[in-house]
Amino acid sequence: YDMTDGFIAYSPEDVFSFGNETVCSVLDFWRFSYGNLAGQSPVIAEFLVAKALGKEKPENTEYWTAYDMEYRGKRIEVKSTEYVHSWNKKRVSDNRTFSVAPTNAGYWNNTDERKLERQNDIYVFCLNTNRELQHPQPLKVDYWEFYVMPTSEINRYAEEKGNPYQKKITLSTVKRLAGECVSFDGLKDKIDGIINDMAKSLI
Repeated sequence: YDMTDGFIAYSPEDVFSFGNETVCSVLDFWRFSYGNLAGQSPVIAEFLVAKALGKEKPENTEYWTAYDMEYRGKRIEVKSTEYVHSWNKKRVSDNRTFSVAPTNAGYWNNTDERKLERQNDIYVFCLNTNRELQHPQPLKVDYWEFYVMPTSEINRYAEEKGNPYQKKITLSTVKRLAGECVSFDGLKDKIDGIINDMAKSLI
């Protein structure tokens, strides 16, 4: 395995051992723990965003962070939702929401500060549009829609609603605020565009 910046990256060929005997490989463990991808939408969403941005090791896989990954100096939070759940094969869930709850800044900064705020600069809201109850097809990236916006848009919306500490936001609101969705192949360009616009606003 490779250890960089305190992060241990195991390979599929690494093994669990007992004494001098091999028990199983890391690949065996991955198959056991993550073989069923139908219930892994939040992780898949983060993975897809990271892949789109060319990131091999998002920050939240290295240690506990207030955001999911950093890109071009901006903190990105990835949120996901879906219509079909692995634990419910009888109906499609139409009322989709995302969590946008602010957190304690002091907790993440190791200070006594008690200010509640959203710790990221950009949100990527990910929707798996598949509605086939018996065929979740978690490997079909075409099903995913991505809605990207600066966190300031969420803060503005929450302020206008009279609740700056709003914890959830509906899919319909996300669509309205984002204005458009992008597919996987357009995700990086969309995020780059938002970051460029944020830089221009500071000039």
